[in-house]
Amino acid sequence: MPIFQQILLLAGALLILGIVIHSVHKKRILIDDSLFWIALALFLVILGAFPQIVYFFARVFGFQSPANLVFAAITALLLIKEFRTSAKLSLLKDRVNQLAQEIALRDSNDKDSK
Repeated sequence: MPIFQQILLLAGALLILGIVIHSVHKKRILIDDSLFWIALALFLVILGAFPQIVYFFARVFGFQSPANLVFAAITALLLIKEFRTSAKLSLLKDRVNQLAQEIALRDSNDKDSK
């Protein structure tokens, strides 16, 4: 991997790490949700610091360029994260609907009892 790509990878990873830590500090994101982003940033730091790992796995999986492996890995991780986020959102929508129905029934019963 060219040195420019290594530097860019390290800088991006450190930027992500800084943003996540700042967001946790300002209570804009929960610590549980930040763990994925911290792990991703550390993964990128490791890949940037030790490019031999990328070269090895690029050869093993048949990638022509180690950078393509990094892009593919990041894309796969983000797709997994998006799926998990969609699943959580679906559950939350269902819970909101259930709560709205319970509140509507409770309000209806309160009006009937008066």
